[in-house]
Amino acid sequence: MAAARVIRVGILVYPGCLPSAAVGAADVFRIANTLAELQPARQRLRFELDWLTARSEPLLSVGGLSFACQPVLQGSLPDVLLLPGIYHATVAELETVLADCGAELQALREVGPELPWIAAACSGTFLAAAAGLLDGHRATTSWWLSPYFRSRFPGVDLLADQLMVQDGGLLTSGGITSYFDLSLHLIGHFGGIDLRQQTARVLVMDAQRASQAPYVARAMMAGEGHVLIERARSWLSKRLAESWTLPELAAHCNTSPRTLLRRFHTVQGCTPIQYVQQLRVERARGLLEATALSLQDITLRCGYEDVSTFSKVFKRWAQLTPREYRSRFGLRV
Repeated sequence: MAAARVIRVGILVYPGCLPSAAVGAADVFRIANTLAELQPARQRLRFELDWLTARSEPLLSVGGLSFACQPVLQGSLPDVLLLPGIYHATVAELETVLADCGAELQALREVGPELPWIAAACSGTFLAAAAGLLDGHRATTSWWLSPYFRSRFPGVDLLADQLMVQDGGLLTSGGITSYFDLSLHLIGHFGGIDLRQQTARVLVMDAQRASQAPYVARAMMAGEGHVLIERARSWLSKRLAESWTLPELAAHCNTSPRTLLRRFHTVQGCTPIQYVQQLRVERARGLLEATALSLQDITLRCGYEDVSTFSKVFKRWAQLTPREYRSRFGLRV
């Protein structure tokens, strides 16, 4: 019997990476291994998984999980180097992690040109871009980070609406769970479309997802790095069900209301009040689609007391006609 073809997949682990993306991707390949055993002998393959590190210590603890790693700069290179996303809540936190990734960036610059495949998931694309691997290439990243990515890496052709982009041996994917799509794409490349489809069925997911556009919430998209605006956005996002005043927000940002309004509009294209209305509409949209809460309860959770007033705000910012609004949510308008 012919031996199964071996594909080595190295998953780079680093402080600040998203553990679920590392472990989740590994699980997808393990499922594919099980299914590959059912294929005819001549078609069989096996994905060998290794945790890799650019650091001197082989045992890394990330998010409460411990990874026994091998050095990425020693021994033979993998067929695929997978970069998990970065765990962060704000652009500032993302930058903090990147600033601590000197060893990883140096390693990527050394081995990147020699690797057959580099696959970066979600904000892991920032790591690949910071190492210069994406310059002059097409790529994607998590939709809410796209404006910031463009400002930081102007040499990358960012296709922000795409869930996944392949440019030669460079593979990038969008939002947090897109590591599923990235892993399935690689499984299909090496193992064929049937193995990819079978693995997707076991995962109970669509193997043909192509766009992030249906998931985009414009109000949540990161701006172009203004520290003052990031501070304002963070403060506002925590007070969607509360009342607040512009002087309170300006005081939190250590600036005047006039300056805040001017800079906020420059970055966001709207006022703080309009921004909060957009966030409240996104929250309402999620509650309407995923819960059985009454419209009154949803209205209160979004910082409004009057259902009629909030319905008008919702229709305006959600860009729905009255007919679409009624049809989608079964509500009287």
